[in-house]
Amino acid sequence: MSVELIGANPIATLTNRGERVAVVSMWDVAWSTHGAGRAVLVWVGGDESIRLLTPHEHLGSWLAQTFNRHFPEFEGLPEIADPIDCDITEWLIEPARARLDVVASDGLRVTTSISGPVQTRPGYAPTFQLGDLPWTLTNLLTFCADAVVMVGGTPIEAQPAISQDGPWTRSTAFIATHETWTRRSAAASTTS
Repeated sequence: MSVELIGANPIATLTNRGERVAVVSMWDVAWSTHGAGRAVLVWVGGDESIRLLTPHEHLGSWLAQTFNRHFPEFEGLPEIADPIDCDITEWLIEPARARLDVVASDGLRVTTSISGPVQTRPGYAPTFQLGDLPWTLTNLLTFCADAVVMVGGTPIEAQPAISQDGPWTRSTAFIATHETWTRRSAAASTTS
């Protein structure tokens, strides 16, 4: 097994009447096999592709294709578009709140905030399937009640979905920090 990425990845999925209408994924990579940096993936209902905004083209493409395209939050959505350069005017990721404001080179502005923590707990997925191989994921997850997404200055009229499973509260808006992705070898996958 080899560590491939260390960083943070808050995600907000907003719904309206049970229908997914927007998804934003913020990557803040402290270290990876493809370098460090930031990237934002955003989709709003009706978009023909998922937008990838990043000042780090190589890293952003790797994140999008290796991770996001396999995440359940992105299941059934259109393809991820080629990366677009952007200026990051605000960026904050803490265990209890996250915020971003980015302006793409084509002029599109994306603003997102995630806050209102309802439960924090360690996350551990020993066999998170990404493509053909399982990976191991560890992180600290803070599920949040509030999330706002604005694209092009227009707020999306939707909110995160919150659910209860026994003592566990879940939300489709969460802040994942202290995140480590470890790629398992084919040999390790067949023996575990």
